[in-house]
Amino acid sequence: MTKIVVGIDGSEQAGQALRWADREAQLHGASLTAVLAWGLLSQYRIDADEPFDPAYGEEDAQRALDAYISEVLDPDRATLVERQTPCDLPAPALLTESADASLLVTSSRGRGGFTGLLLGSVSNHLISHTTRPLAIIRPIEGTAHPVGAERIVVGVDGSTTAELALRWAAEEARLRDATLVVVHAWHLPYVTGYPYVATGFDSTGLEQDARQVIANAESLLGGLGLTRPVETVLQLGDAAAAVLEAAKGADLIVAGSRGLGGFTGMLLGSVTHHLAHHAPCPLVIVPPNG
Repeated sequence: MTKIVVGIDGSEQAGQALRWADREAQLHGASLTAVLAWGLLSQYRIDADEPFDPAYGEEDAQRALDAYISEVLDPDRATLVERQTPCDLPAPALLTESADASLLVTSSRGRGGFTGLLLGSVSNHLISHTTRPLAIIRPIEGTAHPVGAERIVVGVDGSTTAELALRWAAEEARLRDATLVVVHAWHLPYVTGYPYVATGFDSTGLEQDARQVIANAESLLGGLGLTRPVETVLQLGDAAAAVLEAAKGADLIVAGSRGLGGFTGMLLGSVTHHLAHHAPCPLVIVPPNG
């Protein structure tokens, strides 16, 4: 990982995203670029009560970005952050700035988001259009674990994208000295939306296939230098529910953008889409080229 890009808008959640991105930059020895996208009708100021200014420009946005970074990071870290203030909408600006990045980081909701929404319009747009690994940061439910006691949960299904997510999660676990939890869920065949449970149906083969997915994941992880034993979860049922259950009290979830069974034209699979809206902690979505 060489470059991390994070979106900033002065909100509390954006501040949490900046702290998370800064830690990632330190773990990976990467550069960190903070992006504040502004426009005539999207003015950011040090004093939020200042009135609308028809002459608002890039220098004003730069001062606001400098202030936001200084409020969140220690001075020695703040001075290392590169700053970009494009005059653009937030989502297109972040996609442009992250075109050569190793990781794009955004908060789940930013300034101006409706309170009841689990995912803001910017993060929603990014998960459907980014070609880079995307971290969606929301507060961890409960207390974050100290270094050496963290848990990272990754969902696998035997697909190529899931393998990329597994490798990404393994590297993160290695750098954090964290426990990696590998989750795979399998289900009975479906007919008209309901599990097929006809008399005499033998699910042994399906369960064996599911166990092989876990075995393949363990085999891959064996050569990646993890410092702690890998935990595995094999469950009959819904994949998203299985990952969310395993992620209770976790520090990070990692998932591929699309797994087996997804329609070719879809940019985001149903499982990952569900995780993006309901993850109890930061979520990293790894695309096919991630």
